[in-house]
Amino acid sequence: MTATLISPPPAVGRLVDQFELGLDAPICLTRELTYACNLACLHCLSSSGRRDPDELDTEEAKALIREFERMQIFYVNIGGGEPTVRPDFWELLDYAVEHHVGVKFSTNGFRITKERAEKLAATDYIDVQISLDGATAEVNDAVRGRAPMTPP
Repeated sequence: MTATLISPPPAVGRLVDQFELGLDAPICLTRELTYACNLACLHCLSSSGRRDPDELDTEEAKALIREFERMQIFYVNIGGGEPTVRPDFWELLDYAVEHHVGVKFSTNGFRITKERAEKLAATDYIDVQISLDGATAEVNDAVRGRAPMTPP
């Protein structure tokens, strides 16, 4: 009689090991956090500008983040409008990371101060895409509109 050893499944601690077993949740969700925007890009796909009155408030957004954590969603891709114009954007970003939900967000970069850039660089599970439409202010501003001189 010959015995056959069956290897136990790999430890589920590493993400690569989880891929072998299949995923139970989406890897990524894309969400427009707001339609509000501080620019007026000619090519805007969401016709951004003003905030939608039906936008989730801070507590509703946090409840959604907790649901993402429960579902083990790897990360959320945030767009809009300009997500950083939401007064609670930085609070929600920190809340997502604290709840093991990575965040990738697209921004025009206008509201990213030196201090915020340093904090973003030092925080795990955050990726930032800054959108530009030209190498010079003249080219970029012709497409995106001119931003106010000082970030709010």
